[in-house]
Amino acid sequence: MNKTFIYISAALLLGACATKNAENKYIDLTGKKDAVLNYWLVDKKVKPEYSQQATVKKLAGCVEFSLVIDSNGRAINTKIIKSFPQGAFDKQAITAIKKWRWVAAAENTDKQAVATTIQHDFVIRNAFNKKEAYKHCKI
Repeated sequence: MNKTFIYISAALLLGACATKNAENKYIDLTGKKDAVLNYWLVDKKVKPEYSQQATVKKLAGCVEFSLVIDSNGRAINTKIIKSFPQGAFDKQAITAIKKWRWVAAAENTDKQAVATTIQHDFVIRNAFNKKEAYKHCKI
């Protein structure tokens, strides 16, 4: 009975590890934005809202993400890489990117997940920090 328990426990642990690894499999195309188009095409792009506070302060800026486009065409594992001004647009940018949808390109018949980066730019007329935003965000 002890051996049976050990075998069952080992099988469950190995199965759990295999499942976790399968979920995390993706092709890393970070820095290769053109290559992403061989796998996924944007089907629904949601523009982030401009925060009221940033509008009043006349701030421009950006938020750059790393993310994985999963096999369902959704953004997962979304992480902010860069934010300028720090934290000013993070909430709006995250809300928008989670609403984006991609469809598999013709070559991506297996719907292979890929890792990439995306930057949301926030530009307003007569921005107080226009020069700094262009410098930090490369708009």
